[in-house]
Amino acid sequence: MTTSAISILPHVRPGDEAAATRIYVDALIQKLRPFFGTAEAAAGFLGPHMRRDRAVTAIRDGRIVGIAGFNLDGKGLFEPRWRDFRSKFGAFGAAIRVAGLSLLEKQDEPDCLAMDGIAVDETARGTGIGSALLEAVVAIARRKGRKTVRLDVIDTNPRARALYERHGFVAGAPRALGLFEPIFGFTSSTPMTRHVAGGTGDA
Repeated sequence: MTTSAISILPHVRPGDEAAATRIYVDALIQKLRPFFGTAEAAAGFLGPHMRRDRAVTAIRDGRIVGIAGFNLDGKGLFEPRWRDFRSKFGAFGAAIRVAGLSLLEKQDEPDCLAMDGIAVDETARGTGIGSALLEAVVAIARRKGRKTVRLDVIDTNPRARALYERHGFVAGAPRALGLFEPIFGFTSSTPMTRHVAGGTGDA
């Protein structure tokens, strides 16, 4: 699949793991900062635990410039285990981070493919890459027989919400963070869902 000079791949290419992780972390650092502090620290921890088959990526001039992760069959884009957290942060630090990150996890829902985030390199924004990645994820959901695609958008990112709405995502009821607002730095997140027409199920 191509969009102008952009190629959309249904995976992360071998060798692109570090660059893909950094693009992802830079875009989602507001959510990740409470647990890792800096983008460098977050990328260093998450990168080795990437599942390359749980993402679509955008390639331009041979370089990765965008990534959209998704959760399928209980596995998401990054899958660090408890022992990985404990080894890095100790038992207490691991418990805090695992509990906090669980607030951001997408719960499995029947017939739904949940997105783990979408990110475009800052040098390539505004060129249609986000739209192409979204449509690629929807195409995967259709092939897998899912009826909906779901994602969450935070209240401090109206540009992302506008993109999702242009692609047929409908907002649900916002979820206020309440006591967790000072930790994350945003007030609420809103689930958005798109119906997937023509799903045929797994071949």
